[in-house]
Amino acid sequence: MNFAHGKARLPLSLIVYVLWAAITIGGGIWLSGGQKQSLIEGLSKGPLWNVIAAFLFLVLVIITAGWRDMKFGAPDPMSSLRIMWFPALYVIAFLSMAGLLGLPPLSLMLLIFLSTAFVGLSEETMFRGVLFEALRTRVKIWPAMIWTSILFGSVHILNALTTGEFLSALLQAFTATLSGFAFIAILVRTGSIWPAIIYHALWDFGTFAISAGSEASGAASSGEVDRWAFLLPVLLVLPNFLYGMYLLRHVRNEDV
Repeated sequence: MNFAHGKARLPLSLIVYVLWAAITIGGGIWLSGGQKQSLIEGLSKGPLWNVIAAFLFLVLVIITAGWRDMKFGAPDPMSSLRIMWFPALYVIAFLSMAGLLGLPPLSLMLLIFLSTAFVGLSEETMFRGVLFEALRTRVKIWPAMIWTSILFGSVHILNALTTGEFLSALLQAFTATLSGFAFIAILVRTGSIWPAIIYHALWDFGTFAISAGSEASGAASSGEVDRWAFLLPVLLVLPNFLYGMYLLRHVRNEDV
């Protein structure tokens, strides 16, 4: 039996997951010289080479293993438009808020755009591609979607190794799990990973642009923001999660 297929595929994919996380997080620590820094501070120093390397690692693994079911085909334009209207509202809202706060310098905006594009590519390929398809060889679609979203959220706890902020990383893990259900729902409904990649990348681009604008204007330092720091992210992603559940309302475990 080919080790990249059948029952061996899930163990292999989990090994790939561990190595991917090591490249992403370990590379981030190496790039920062072991210094604790926020994600925006890391972005301001240049492209996230660790994220780019992690994505290229996945590409190499997928080609070598011969996995042809990563859903990299083009989605149907009309069905995608019917599904992506809600994510589009989120992106427009994020970019509008970033504009109101004051956009960071163009050079930083370009770095944010480049880095978040590769974050979307890398994380979606790892979770909604490699892991989800591997889980589907062992379990039905709902357990596969749930475990994919949990694993996606959990890996964000490791951000504490670079930022030094464990509670913030824990919160990010929870909100990422909620968003993971929206990303997986988009994949399942469109039949393509590209809409989820684009939405994920633009979501991160918008939120990072807001953070950069807030830091530049000093808006993030107020006490009011601190008191809401752990509630606002949950309220922000909750509609995303609920929309994902709405998209999945007719999906049954018996569905292929």
